[in-house]
Amino acid sequence: MKNTGDYLWVIISAMVIFLMQPGFMALETGLTRAKNSINVAIKNMSDFILSVAAFWFFGFGLMFGESCNGLFGTTDFFVDFEFNDWKAAFFIFQAVFVGTAATIDSGAVAERAKFSTYLLMSFITSAFIYPVFGHWAWGDFFYKNNSGWLQDLGFLDFAGSTVVHSIGGWVSLAGVIIIGPRIGRFTADGKVNKIRGHNLVFAYLGVFILFFAWFGFNCGSTLTASSVIANIFANTMISASFGGITSLFISWKFSKNHLPEPESIINGILGGLVGITAGCFYVNEVGALVIGVVSGFIVYFGSILLEKLKIDDAVGAIPVHGFAGVWGTIATGIFIQEKYLIEFDTTRLHQILIQIIGALAAFVWAFGLSFLLMKLINHFYPMRVSREHEEIGLNIAEHGASSSILELSSSVRTIIENKNFKNAGRIEVEQGTEIGELTTYFNSMVNELKTKEEAVDEVLKSLHKMAVTDGLTQISNRKNILEILEKEIERARRYHLKLSLLLFDIDYFKKVNDNFGHLSGDEVLKRITREVDNAIRKSDYIGRYGGEEFLVIMPETEAEKACLFANRIKDDIERLRWNFGTDYVITISGGVVENLAEEDYVHMIHRADELLYLAKEKGRNRIEA
Repeated sequence: MKNTGDYLWVIISAMVIFLMQPGFMALETGLTRAKNSINVAIKNMSDFILSVAAFWFFGFGLMFGESCNGLFGTTDFFVDFEFNDWKAAFFIFQAVFVGTAATIDSGAVAERAKFSTYLLMSFITSAFIYPVFGHWAWGDFFYKNNSGWLQDLGFLDFAGSTVVHSIGGWVSLAGVIIIGPRIGRFTADGKVNKIRGHNLVFAYLGVFILFFAWFGFNCGSTLTASSVIANIFANTMISASFGGITSLFISWKFSKNHLPEPESIINGILGGLVGITAGCFYVNEVGALVIGVVSGFIVYFGSILLEKLKIDDAVGAIPVHGFAGVWGTIATGIFIQEKYLIEFDTTRLHQILIQIIGALAAFVWAFGLSFLLMKLINHFYPMRVSREHEEIGLNIAEHGASSSILELSSSVRTIIENKNFKNAGRIEVEQGTEIGELTTYFNSMVNELKTKEEAVDEVLKSLHKMAVTDGLTQISNRKNILEILEKEIERARRYHLKLSLLLFDIDYFKKVNDNFGHLSGDEVLKRITREVDNAIRKSDYIGRYGGEEFLVIMPETEAEKACLFANRIKDDIERLRWNFGTDYVITISGGVVENLAEEDYVHMIHRADELLYLAKEKGRNRIEA
């Protein structure tokens, strides 16, 4: 039977531990890139609610139900609280524990794991992997004389350095191995690239929350309101503080820039918290200090080891929860106070051996099973998002969510890739924030540069038109029409197509200038080119070859049809009437040729020119082919 104070203590502790969820959410989103922050936050919320459901369905029964040979529980599935208020309180306390274990791997596999497969593994961890090992170590926490096999050996893990944290760390290790490193984390030549989190202040807020919530985690594990809580609280604070101090100075000494690294301080504190969790009840303040210091070393150099092995842990979850969890579990045997050795009728060396066995059992069980399951899942349904989705970010790819900073990043990327501002859209402004102010300046800059770029484009278009167009007739000039002819000859040769060319000039054009003036001559040139331009097909080309000579290029046309077309044009021009002389008749003469194999444009024009002169010799106003 429990008194009211015990109920209050357990419920209040559970409420404090629940703050670990927003703490992990803030930590992990701060240590990852903005384009994945919403995805990480959703995972932290989703895995908690899913883990509570899985723990209520199966996990609680497997962990605390009546034992089957110390391996797993067999009762209390779909937990019924109707006639047992203490069971309700105990379930609430244990549910926030399983939520912590389930959320650890969300940071490790962040930025590239599919949301759906992540939730599946969280469910399996909460419903089976965590509860079964929990039964081995904590089986009689609810029913007396119901201990698991590790508990029978004398394994000690007061608040879960191994049961909670190492289990979560080893599931994380399996996940990052199966899913692989983030794009750009490691280069082909072995270089390690640091991928910075987008908001270290937010990450530090998360650590403050976790630091506070850990007091509920460790002190609440007494399951009763007693004076020993003060010692547990003190040990927790000492270990965390010295873990952070150690990592601060180690990073200051060994980091590339010889500066205290923000991420190292964070993970040193968390490593100290994880390390003391197993022995917070059993060790004194000196033991807590040493556990914290060693945890700081382990977390810092553990992260370097993972990098050398090309294992990409986005937030350092594996060194913090896996490595420091193992150390804290073994350190419990090293630093356990003498009075507890007497109480448990054991020796220090024997206790250390039992602690090692428990830590090894956790690794084999959690890593081995989760690796096999993830390998199987990944075979049928890939656990990693596509390269495209990873590059655009999981906020958009997995949830259709975005933010100003993501839109800003995407817009800058588009500008760089396209080398212009044409496709850079306006970004919605978050009012009252620093990124909102930056976005306002960016929108203003883009609008101004767009205007200038459009003006430059217009000038370039105008210059290009001037470079390829005859100023008087507004058709292709000599340079441009020859380039077109050269390309069409090459196309005809490559695809074995017909190509015909008409070269014509205006008969007695000099007389028009001499008798009626150059303005009239210009009018003749412009009107004739309009007539021809309106008569040709969309696939044909006309250009001014020089003076009163013109070229008409007719792709995919044989000489016979080209000749019919040229004669029709000739007849139409002959029927034109002119303002400077109503009875004055203007005619043209021309030559039509069809392309020959291996013939270039120079020889093709030369043949057409010879036919043009032949037409003139035969009296003009005719087309020769």
